[in-house]
Amino acid sequence: MAESFHFNISMVSRGKGKSAVASSAYISREKITNQWDGVTHNYQNKKDLIYKEIFLPENAKEEFKDRASLWNSVELNEKAINAQLARSFIIALPKELSIEENKKLITEFIESNFASRGMIADLAIHDESDEGNQNIHAHIMTTVRPLNEDGSWGQKSKKEYVFDEKGEPVLTKSGKQKTRKIELTDWNNRGNAEKWRESFASLCNRYLAEKNIEKRVDHRSYERQGRDEIPTIHMGASASALERQGIETEKGNINREIKKHNSLVKEIKTRLTEINSWLGSLIGKLQERYDQYKEDKKEELENKAELFNLYEYISIYHDIQVDKRKYLNRYGREKKGLADLKRFASARVYLQNNNLETIADLQGKISSLQSRNRKVSKEIKAKTEEIDKLNKCLVYADIIRKTKPVFDKWQGKKLFKENYYQDHKEIIDKYKRVRTYLEKQTGSSAIKPKEWKKQVRQLEDEIERLNKVKTDIKDEFSKINHIKYAVKIVNDDYGIDLSIEIDKAIKRGEKPSIIEQIKKFEKQQEKDDRYRQKAREKYQRNEER
Repeated sequence: MAESFHFNISMVSRGKGKSAVASSAYISREKITNQWDGVTHNYQNKKDLIYKEIFLPENAKEEFKDRASLWNSVELNEKAINAQLARSFIIALPKELSIEENKKLITEFIESNFASRGMIADLAIHDESDEGNQNIHAHIMTTVRPLNEDGSWGQKSKKEYVFDEKGEPVLTKSGKQKTRKIELTDWNNRGNAEKWRESFASLCNRYLAEKNIEKRVDHRSYERQGRDEIPTIHMGASASALERQGIETEKGNINREIKKHNSLVKEIKTRLTEINSWLGSLIGKLQERYDQYKEDKKEELENKAELFNLYEYISIYHDIQVDKRKYLNRYGREKKGLADLKRFASARVYLQNNNLETIADLQGKISSLQSRNRKVSKEIKAKTEEIDKLNKCLVYADIIRKTKPVFDKWQGKKLFKENYYQDHKEIIDKYKRVRTYLEKQTGSSAIKPKEWKKQVRQLEDEIERLNKVKTDIKDEFSKINHIKYAVKIVNDDYGIDLSIEIDKAIKRGEKPSIIEQIKKFEKQQEKDDRYRQKAREKYQRNEER
């Protein structure tokens, strides 16, 4: 299993800018269009999918075996802008078991905890590790609205009027009769999370025991288990893959430090119980505060009605770099701190000078720079071709100067003109060819080497100026790439999907051009990710050789 028991539960809610269709497309690595807002979500380029299946209760429609039908039906049935659409689970599976054994494990868990209770469950198993089964985990989405006996969507809850002990209606301050919400299922009970976690841990341990594997898992926190150790944090697919390639990550460094600490505690706890208790408590609190900060910041960003702000992105990215520096030695901290500060200041100045606030603004700037760069490149190419033409004219002018005396003499002959031509045919024909070429190129019979040389110098000066413009554009792209990288790192670290940004833009009634710019940015991020992945794979192949 992953280095610690990982069983995450969250809600897919419109109120947080999320979409059930987007979530299902992501976990199943499919391309699905959301009929509620018209946005298409495409994750077919992801290669980490091992298995997927939809589990239906007895009264569900067979058409719900298709993800597009199921989740679009959910989306269209929910009318509220803040509707809860689905419950989402991310569960680490035991890597000690085979893929087929893990399929059976998670299937049994879903059928006993969800399908048997009337929920539809959408399952996808992922593993991004090259070795296979090293970072295996399950994504599950379950419906939150029950089904009627005929397979149609039922009610989540109902309204009930409140009466006092005498049977009289209880009134609100405004004089209306007071009501209360009655849940029609127990799916939202607070105790379910503990039951589901315990059920999964129990199943894991049963499967491990059947395979004579000594390892066991415990769904309880270390504190509830009475253990002094600090739990390692969940690495995730990207960090795990990089660590296996020998590339240190922030999460890997945190886990290494936690393991070092746990080892130290084990050695000295018999002699230094009091100090050990203090250290364990301190680091535990710091870890909790860090985890809580990330969760709070994620919710804060997702819940904002306005589009994400680039100043916030680079500020949070800078905070992440500050946290990374604490694991370096003094010299490394100072050197990285100065470099981080320069990049942070440069990014802020660039955003301010160019009046860039949102991702759409940034993509607009990128498109503008790309267009400008193409125009400058086209001008340089045209001027270079003009220089080549003028240089040829200068070469041919020199040929004319050398061959003209023979041509003039041949022209002036009255006697034996044909004999003279045959004796000097090559020179005379060369003169004619060159003269014809020059007249065709310049549109004139005049030979002006001085003027042509002047034009060449002017064109060379213009190309030099244009090359400086290209250098400035390249410098701008360098600053933009740092900002784009900051956006990616923050989104990856806080689990934010850019589709949230698109959903917000649509709901805010932004111009189609704004939405299109965000989509362009998202596609470019995916393209950059593929490029980086190919580069890593190429580097790994070279290392293996």
